[in-house]
Amino acid sequence: MSKIKAVIIDDEVNNCNYLSSLLNEYCPKISIEGTAHNASSGIQLINEIKPRLVFLDIKMPGGSGFDMLKAIPHRDFEVIFVTAFDQYAIKAIRFCAFDYLLKPINLLELQEAVARVSDKIMDAHNGINEKWQMLEANQKGEDKSIALPSQERVLFVKTKEITRCQGESNYTFVFLSNGEKVLVSRTLKDFEELLNDEGFIRVHQSHLVNKHHVKSFEKGDGGYLKMLNNDSVPVSRMRKENVLKTLSSK
Repeated sequence: MSKIKAVIIDDEVNNCNYLSSLLNEYCPKISIEGTAHNASSGIQLINEIKPRLVFLDIKMPGGSGFDMLKAIPHRDFEVIFVTAFDQYAIKAIRFCAFDYLLKPINLLELQEAVARVSDKIMDAHNGINEKWQMLEANQKGEDKSIALPSQERVLFVKTKEITRCQGESNYTFVFLSNGEKVLVSRTLKDFEELLNDEGFIRVHQSHLVNKHHVKSFEKGDGGYLKMLNNDSVPVSRMRKENVLKTLSSK
C-alpha cells in the first residue's frame, strides 16, 4: 500500500522537526514531503505537493491556519490541526469532526489521530468538502452546524435541528427534529461541552436536551420533560432546580 503524502506547516522549526521525527519513526503510513513556516509558504507547499494530509498549526505570523485554508480553493485533503490550548479554536475544530493535537504532542494521541485520518482518506465518502464548508459557515456566525460521524456516514446538521441526545456508554444517540435517530461515537459529555452555548441543558446523567424543543415540565413520575415531538425525558432530582431555572429564562 502506498504511503500517504503529508506536509507540516508550523512557524516553529523545532516543532516541525520534532513532529516529522515522530511520524517517520512511529507512523509508517505517513510520508512527510515538505514543511513550511508561515501561511504564504504553506499555500505554495500545498499547491506544489498536493498532499493527502496536512499537519497545520493554527497560530502563525501572517495569518492563522484557518485564514490559510480559506485561501486554498480546492481543499481535497484531510487536516490534523496542531495547536497550543485554544478553547475557541478547538471547539470550532471539534464541531466539524476534524482531528487536532495539543502541544506538546503526545505520541499515543498522534498515532490515534493518524489512524483515524488514514481511514477517512481511504473512504471516498468522508464528507471532507462539507466539513470545510461547515467550518467556514460556523466561523461567520451563521446558524451553527455540527458533524455527526456514524459508522456508515458523516451527517451534517444544524444544531437547532437536534432535539435531544441520549448517552449510551461511549456512544450517543442524537435525535433530530425530522424523527431521525443517529448513533455517534462520542460521549454525552462531548456533546454537552460542544453544545452548552447552543441552548442545550444536561437534565440527567444520560440525557441532554435542546431547550427550544421542550414543551413542558411534568411533575409526575419524579419529574420529566415533555418535548414538542411528545418524547418524554427524565430529569434527575439533583438537576431539577437548574433545569427549571434555565427553561424559565428561555
